[in-house]
Amino acid sequence: MKILSKYIVSLLCCILVVSCEIDNYDGPDATIQGTLYDHNGQPLQVNQGSAYIRAREVSWAKNNETNFVGNQTLKVQQDGTYRNTKWFSGEYRMMPYAGNFYPYDDEKQDTDDAGDLVQISGATTKDFTVTPYLTIEWMKKPAMTSDNYLECSVRFKRNQKAGYEMPDVREAWLRVSRSVNAAAADGQYFKVKMDLTNDMEGQEVNFRTDIPLKYTGTDYWIRVQMDCKAAAGKPETNYPGIGAANYTTIEKIHVP
Repeated sequence: MKILSKYIVSLLCCILVVSCEIDNYDGPDATIQGTLYDHNGQPLQVNQGSAYIRAREVSWAKNNETNFVGNQTLKVQQDGTYRNTKWFSGEYRMMPYAGNFYPYDDEKQDTDDAGDLVQISGATTKDFTVTPYLTIEWMKKPAMTSDNYLECSVRFKRNQKAGYEMPDVREAWLRVSRSVNAAAADGQYFKVKMDLTNDMEGQEVNFRTDIPLKYTGTDYWIRVQMDCKAAAGKPETNYPGIGAANYTTIEKIHVP
């Protein structure tokens, strides 16, 4: 038994040593960060944690030509910023992809060399500019009525990118949340979507909650969401991300 026990201990030690040698790689040592901007130079408003930036390391692929290197994704915060502090240094192809905007790399799009070549080391900042399907702006920012309902209004503009057909608008929602993460909206306040048509473009679109705001002495965060669909009879408008919503900025109100 003693001999067997010594053998087992020795075997386990060997396994541990081999495991350490196989997994002895340097950890991530870089930070990649930046902002998605719209074509007007404003931070792009998105849904919290949207995986809208695609990255593919090409420096590793150059040294390992027989191996496949897959794409990674970086999530974008609702104000258009992104940041990852646990990233491996190297050369990457990066691009915004399948979001609430027209395709970014018009010529290559889904090829292996699509996107911008970015050398990442230390703290690296990479910004992108895209053309969103819609620009939505406040006309009347959210405000309380005397009977504790919330009202606001916006107008939207469909954007055009050279070489692309514009999609049709589909629907809108008023999002009311007690969290700064406006995606965690309370569905009781706006229960049924508002149908949109293209001829509503540029007009004032009014919103009112279905019920009064329930809590006093608290903050609410509000934004309007609108999305698009492929134009009728035009399958070429079925771009990646066509169903992704565009948003207003987030407004905070305090209910006394």
